[in-house]
Amino acid sequence: MMNKPSKTATVSSPLFADELALTVLNSLSAHIAILDENGVILETNQAWRNFSLKGGMPEDHDDRGTSYLEICEAAIGDDLADARKAAEGVRAVIAGEMDEFLFDYPCHSEDGPHWYYMRAIRMSGDGPVRVVTSHEEITALKLTEEALRESQDDLMEQKQSLEETNIAMKVLLKQ
Repeated sequence: MMNKPSKTATVSSPLFADELALTVLNSLSAHIAILDENGVILETNQAWRNFSLKGGMPEDHDDRGTSYLEICEAAIGDDLADARKAAEGVRAVIAGEMDEFLFDYPCHSEDGPHWYYMRAIRMSGDGPVRVVTSHEEITALKLTEEALRESQDDLMEQKQSLEETNIAMKVLLKQ
């Protein structure tokens, strides 16, 4: 039995004339946006669009044509510092001041804590500047790191307690 092609595999893209390239982009788990030299979103992948839907955007929402940098600059509250750092990093990549910008940041929501790993890199080759930004969820890694830190803290407390007990025992045995 042959599978029907998914809707995303046949979606037209101004950036990808090749259906294979678009299919590969949409198969990635990272939320990906491709930006132009001004930070305007030229293309997104299916993971990006799914994240937008999950965040409450309407089904027909399309981020293409939106300034990624303006979105970052418009952030408020707890997200402000991280969003500004992301915008600065993307601008540095666009300007050619950095080859790659890497950043992990929290992005908590109503359904719980979330962390993401962001990467911005210039596409190689001739032609206009294009920057690929990817956001990969690393929540499981961050929660594991936190649990490991707590476990290490507990072990250090136990070690300290055992050392204190050992000293007390030595003092008692010398009497």
